[in-house]
Order: sequence, then structure tokens, then C-alpha cells
Amino acid sequence: MPKNREKSETTVTISGKNYTLMGYESDEYMQRVASFVNSRLEEYRKVDSYRRLPADTQNVLVLLNIADEYFKTREQVEQLNEDLEKRDKDLYDVKHNLVTEISKREALEATMQEMRDEINEKEKRIVMLETQLSHRTTGAGRLAETRNNVKKS
Repeated sequence: MPKNREKSETTVTISGKNYTLMGYESDEYMQRVASFVNSRLEEYRKVDSYRRLPADTQNVLVLLNIADEYFKTREQVEQLNEDLEKRDKDLYDVKHNLVTEISKREALEATMQEMRDEINEKEKRIVMLETQLSHRTTGAGRLAETRNNVKKS
């Protein structure tokens, strides 16, 4: 996708020759591309066997090597995108599991609170029943005492 909306014209130098490039990319970008090509040409010119080849063969070799680098880079990008998608999916799964576990924990905490409330109610009931029993026992003791007193008299 073009970065600039207007077509621009830029002069670049590749292998000592000036070329006028037209495109939608910035001047800086086109200069970087030319610089990349020049750096590749310089690399190959350092090799004796390359320098001995005819110019058209040299150009084809440079083009092939640049194309090779492009395809390898593209494969790396595709692999990185696949890895990123897998990590995104894994992250989604982890988040989903976390939400599920939080929901379970909250449900357990609610159940525990209900049980605590129930225990408190039952403890209150026990205290109330013990108090009633104590009153009855005390009342029964008084009743027995009263009966004993009546029999004695």
C-alpha cells in the first residue's frame, strides 16, 4: 500500500549510474532501496569468480540472490505470523481458563459463605436449645424439689 498519496520522483545512484524512480513511496525509502542494492553489488564485487562473469550474468546473480533473500524473509515473516497467531490463541485459552477458574472460585466462596451462615444459625439454635434445656432441667429440679418438699410436709 502506498505510503504517500502523491506520486513522487527521486533520483538514485546504483552502481555509479543515476536512475530516476517514480513511485508512491517517500524519497528516503527509495534511497534506502537503492542503498540496499548497492550494498549487495559491493558484496558480490569482492568475489573474484563474480567479477570474471559477464555483466548480464552478474546482474542475474544479484537479482537471484536478492530474490532468494526476499523469499526467505517472507517465509520467516509467515512463520512469525503463525507463531503470533498460536500465541494469541494460547493467550486467549489462558484468559478463558482464568475467567472460568475465577468464576469457580467465586462460586465456592459464595457456597462457603452460605455454609458459614448456616453454621452460625445452627450454633445459635444449639445455644438456644441448650438454654431451653438448662431452663427445663433447672425447672425440673425445682419441680422435684417442690415435690420433695410437699411429700415431707
